[in-house]
Amino acid sequence: VSGSEEVVESALVPIVHGNWGLPTALAFIAWYIYAPMCMATLAVIKRETKSTKQTAIITGYLFALAYFFAFVVYHVALGVVG
Repeated sequence: VSGSEEVVESALVPIVHGNWGLPTALAFIAWYIYAPMCMATLAVIKRETKSTKQTAIITGYLFALAYFFAFVVYHVALGVVG
């Protein structure tokens, strides 16, 4: 899907709405909260810590945390919604 923002949004909304249930949407939101946001964030971590190893550990930790909370939120929502 390509084009202006409005075109992309109007094309994606029915796809997401038709294929994603509430548990999946909530899990995605939970994942997005904890996942590393952008390369700039990782670059700042590397610059401040002066360590590639520590940056990799923090990145791995944030992804693991994101997937853990997405898993928990998905299963709790699945239990509530059914």
